Amino acid sequence: MQWTDEKIAALSPNDSTERRGRTLANSTKWNYIATNYEAIWGECKGSGSQPYIVQINLSGPKYKCSCPVRKPPCKHVLGLFFLFAQSSALFKYQAPPEAIQNWLSKQSSNSVASHSKTIAPTLKTEEALQQAKAAKEKRWEQRVQLMASGMDELELWLTDLIRQGIANTAIQKVSFWNQVAAKMVDAKLPRISTYLKETHQLIQKNQNWSEIVLARLGELYLWTESFKKRSLLTPELQEELYLSLGKIVKKADILEQNPSIKDLWFVVGKKEGVDIEGRSFRKIWLQGQKTKQHALILDYAFGNIGYEQQYIVGDLLDGALTYYSKAYPQRAIFESFESAQIYESPNATSYKDFNAVLAQYGEAIVQNPWLFSFPVVLSQLRAFMNDKKELLIKDSNDHIIPLSTLKEEVVWKILAISGGKSICLFGEWDGLHFEPLSMLTDNGTISFS
Repeated sequence: MQWTDEKIAALSPNDSTERRGRTLANSTKWNYIATNYEAIWGECKGSGSQPYIVQINLSGPKYKCSCPVRKPPCKHVLGLFFLFAQSSALFKYQAPPEAIQNWLSKQSSNSVASHSKTIAPTLKTEEALQQAKAAKEKRWEQRVQLMASGMDELELWLTDLIRQGIANTAIQKVSFWNQVAAKMVDAKLPRISTYLKETHQLIQKNQNWSEIVLARLGELYLWTESFKKRSLLTPELQEELYLSLGKIVKKADILEQNPSIKDLWFVVGKKEGVDIEGRSFRKIWLQGQKTKQHALILDYAFGNIGYEQQYIVGDLLDGALTYYSKAYPQRAIFESFESAQIYESPNATSYKDFNAVLAQYGEAIVQNPWLFSFPVVLSQLRAFMNDKKELLIKDSNDHIIPLSTLKEEVVWKILAISGGKSICLFGEWDGLHFEPLSMLTDNGTISFS
């Protein structure tokens, strides 16, 4: 892969780290720098007596630094990376030191071991397998009983809420939502708990809260009714229902049970944030160049530990991924992938207008009623400000597209890049609002995250 300044900047966990990293993109800050074309490494001068040892595997990228920062990449890694992108000729070619070679070899060994573990699980006797299966089914039956009791309680709460009128929700304190949310956790319904907390937060943040609350209460009721009638659902929809409620499935089981799809995957958009539970999350949206299917890589980061893989919007990945479910599949995991050479601009299939988006969205929720976000590429859009200094976006039929609340920097970026001309945006549709995540241009894909 050709590492450009923009791609390296996209790896930074925040703007502050990027700025500090750029100040280290200077050969005078380093005792020495070297490469073997597979990796780069060097010693960065620090404030202490000992320099920081920095090493980067270019094929990942994977990186390591001896500094105490726990959320990679640190400023030293970015500084070495930026310096390499700007002046690769400064890096002397040499065989890596033993410690760095061991690190590179260990990464390769871990990759092989992980793959072997996936395709060749530990052999067990037939009797042990049957016992493990029976125990697993019993645990699941017990959980379903808890979930059923929680759903009954949720339905009573919803009925009382609707009887009193949704206007009362605007004056309720956070404890009103948190009390029932806690009961949902006890009933093994973590997604319902999170959904309730999010609803209270949305009421506080939005003037037009009534439309949002009504939609979300309807979705909660759909969950309760679907759970009561789950025996009437197809196996695929039953599994999707359980996944939407918070069932955790091991990645190894997904890879083993579901087929993989090989394609060139275009990284079309990215969204990062912190959810109501305080967990850092990252959503990576992909589109297959052959299959034209979208795929969502959803990751969570805990504490100061960063994400295992790095994805850069605009890249093309050659790999095989596996979807979690069959009912209008979206969420997926990679079995394996590597960066692909980009000889021409990746193709992102777009909708001709917003009515086409709504039609496809309607078909999608028929197949999977628990879609929380729907990927959309819309071309021939016009962006402008109205009299209230609000961003408006029109499609080719002059249909105003309802937007989610956007950061001011995103609004001005859309206006500045468009310059009054038609644009192509990728984003998420949640049934009520469209949230732009990136802009597709002739010169590449511009991420808003």
